[in-house]
Amino acid sequence: ASAQEFIVSDGSANLYFWDRDTLAEKRSVKVTRLDGREQDQLNELEYMDGLVCCNIWYSDDIICVEPESGNSVREYDMSSLWPVDERNAGADVLNGIALGTDHVLITGKLWDRMYKVDFPNWPTLFASSSKDEVALAI
Repeated sequence: ASAQEFIVSDGSANLYFWDRDTLAEKRSVKVTRLDGREQDQLNELEYMDGLVCCNIWYSDDIICVEPESGNSVREYDMSSLWPVDERNAGADVLNGIALGTDHVLITGKLWDRMYKVDFPNWPTLFASSSKDEVALAI
């Protein structure tokens, strides 16, 4: 991915890379999990440290994939942030990822809270952060 591309999801197993100026599709990749399974339901996207991090709709999982291959290289089960049995009536699944300058914010559909999350096993996360890349879920 480059600063000249939008990264787009339509909820399928594909990530699409659109030209920033024309919105023409330049390429696409099929996303696969660490175990090799194809992963659909790609939802909220955030470009982090050269990876496209995707929330999996209807789950509290986030996977981070290489934009060139679509292969997952990091996977996170975020269900312990706010366990389902503790959520308020109407609160749904995780559905928000935002990269700050030194932290990641996580929230969900109709959640009344947001979590500041640290990824101690990802030491380079904020070393190469660039605000020029844009990821969209449509």
